[in-house]
This record gives sequence, C-alpha cells and structure tokens, in this order.
Amino acid sequence: MNVTKLELTNFRNYKKLKLDDFKKINIIIGPNGVGKTSIIESIYVCSLARSFKSNDDYVILKNGESFSKIKLELNNNLKNIKLEYTLTEAGKKTKINSTLKKRISDFISQYKVILFSPDELRIIKESPNTRRNYLNISLSQINKSYIKLLNNYNVLIRNKNDYLKKMYINSNMDSTYLDILDKKIAEFGSEICKIRSEYIDKLNKYIKKIFKRFKKDDEVSIRYDSQFSLKNEEEIIKLLKKTRNNELSLGLSKTGIHRDDIVFLHNGNNSKEFSSEGIQKLILLSLKMAELEVLINDYYEEPILLLDDLFSELDIVNQNSILNNLNKNIQVFITTTDINNVKKSMLRNAKVIDLGERVV
Repeated sequence: MNVTKLELTNFRNYKKLKLDDFKKINIIIGPNGVGKTSIIESIYVCSLARSFKSNDDYVILKNGESFSKIKLELNNNLKNIKLEYTLTEAGKKTKINSTLKKRISDFISQYKVILFSPDELRIIKESPNTRRNYLNISLSQINKSYIKLLNNYNVLIRNKNDYLKKMYINSNMDSTYLDILDKKIAEFGSEICKIRSEYIDKLNKYIKKIFKRFKKDDEVSIRYDSQFSLKNEEEIIKLLKKTRNNELSLGLSKTGIHRDDIVFLHNGNNSKEFSSEGIQKLILLSLKMAELEVLINDYYEEPILLLDDLFSELDIVNQNSILNNLNKNIQVFITTTDINNVKKSMLRNAKVIDLGERVV
C-alpha cells in the first residue's frame, strides 16, 4: 500500500498543505521546527487514529483553530482508498471512501505503519506501561480481535478494581462477584497472553540477525514477562485466588496481563540498565526492522516505513546498513535537516520535499 496524496488542514503548524506524486522513497528536508515530523505524524494518525507524539489527541490542532483534518489517498495496484480523519471539540470523525465510520476500530489499519523516531527510545528507557502500549499498538495493526479482547479485559480490571476498593472499605462484602470477574479475566487474559507471546517469538526470529548487521559479535533478544505465561485458564484462576488476599489489602488488582512487560536483552543483560544510549538506539532500530519483516513475511503486508530524523541518530555505516537492506516494495518517508546527509544514489530515485522555504 502506497500513499499517493496527502492534504492537511489546521494540522500542527500547517494551515493548509497539499502533497502528491509520492514515490517509493520520499525525503522531507528542512530546518528544525518547520514541520517535517508533522507530515509523517499525519500519515501515522491516518493509520492508527492517534499521534505518536502524545496521548492527547488535541495536540495536533493548529493554535486557535476548532478542527483539524487529514485527507489521505492510497493505492495498492488493485484499488484506491480515500481516508479522512477529522478532529473537533466533539471528538474524532473518520471516513473511508466518503463513508462515515461509526467505530474507530473500523477505520484504523487500512494500511500499516512502522515508525522509527528519536522519541521511540522511551520503549526501552521508560516504564512497563510504555512497553505494553507499544505491544498493543503493534498488535492492533495485525489482529482486529486483539483490540476487542483488550477492551473487554480492561473493562473487567476496572470493575474488579472498583469492587476491591469497596471490599477494602467493607471487608464483610460478598466475594462471589470477584470469582465471576476472575473467571472472565482468566479467559480474556490467557488469550491476550498467547497473542503477545507469539508476536514476541516472531520478532525474536528476525531481531537477532538484524542486530548483527550493526554489531556482528553481539546478541540481542526480547523476553516476554507475564504472570499468565505457560498457564491455562484453570491455572490462572488458581493464581488469581492465591493473590486475592494481597489485592484486597491493597484495594487494587496486581495480577494479570495489565502487569506484563518485555525486556530487551543485550548480551544477556537488560538493555535498559546496562546498555549505552547508542546501543539502545541500535536495538530499537533492529526492533523496527524486525516488525517490518514480521509484517512482510508472516502477515503478507507491505507497511509504510516512517523514519524520523534517521540521519542524525546513526553514523554513516549504520545508515547504509539500513538503507541497503530495505525491502524495495515498501514505501518509505524519511525526514532530515540536511540533504548532504543523503546518499546521491538514493536522491536520484526519491521524491524530495524541501520545506526550507515553504510558508506554513
């Protein structure tokens, strides 16, 4: 799937922007602050109905404006798709080929995106919640049932937390409702755990060999940590009952896939604690390239690759390692501040979008 046209209205610092005639490789050049990242952010938003820059949907609104709109056209040689994403004070409104979609889940993932951005380093550096969000976003692109499973599970955990708080205050309350909730938590949680585990296994199949392109003598892998790993529903229910007294004393659910984490191992050690930032960047990039391989080889998808500020993050050797190994069938958008960073051979085949003198 390739982007063919993009139109922005009141998006970030753009009042109006229209771009078309995109190629397989698209290089967006301009000084910091001119809006390079905003272009790839809009492509991301039209895929996942959310920004990668913030959890606040409304940060994309141009200052002083009441709405923001993205129009994006795609082609995959078989059909054309027109997508429209509008954000107002009333919320999000989405359309596919001019047809309004009542549910966001019916809009997202009409095309797949993979993002490499300096901000993405938080996946390694920050809390388990950040890594769970990464997993959830990745899996929501390739497994529609996953979104529903996760939503159902999260409702159960909210209900359980509410009831645990009530029981914390009044210890004489009946625990039968907790038994009912735990049974459903085991059902949905075991399925989510299985999906996450299988996805991590797929990533590991590729990330190990990809990282060796950067550091041939080093080893990298991903470990999935879950309280529900290798347990069936009956075993999970037993675990939930075993930990209930502790949860009652806290008034909070502490057992389940909402506590999952993934650990990036570099030569057997937790990269978050033991790797330099340079190594962490290479691990993150290897992760993104592994995502690409999983989508292409395991799910027969050709995602759009968004590389934000790639050339400032990596030395020339590692840049070439990435660019020379890219699948020629996928569309790529790269942002950079300096055209001199880009290989001449790449420029010859690329669409260059120079924002240096563009009025926004």
